[in-house]
Amino acid sequence: MKEEKKVDVAELSKPATSHQPPATNLAGADTSLVLKGAHVTEKSGFLNNFNQYVFKVATRSNKIEIKKAVEKMYGVKVDRVMISIMPAKKRRLGRYEGEKSGFKKAIVKLTPGHKIDVIPK
Repeated sequence: MKEEKKVDVAELSKPATSHQPPATNLAGADTSLVLKGAHVTEKSGFLNNFNQYVFKVATRSNKIEIKKAVEKMYGVKVDRVMISIMPAKKRRLGRYEGEKSGFKKAIVKLTPGHKIDVIPK
């Protein structure tokens, strides 16, 4: 007796796919859509001495997109990107209450030997 190998029909109809997360809308976008601008504070000025620069970024951007945008816009080599999301804060003027919108910021560390002139002197 010959043994016949049973083939599952469901396996044949499945296309070969990789398990990669879907790209966001900003993946191939212009750098101005990812980087909103420099975030200038006392702390960011202090971090500039350690070759770290702080930027306000789009809320949907990720570390890879931010790294590519900084490298493309400033022509430098990025070593590391750290992201933090700043929460919204309540503000009040007299009897009127409002909310100061939150934002996403990225601290970008450059490789040694690279510099960005974010804050003109």
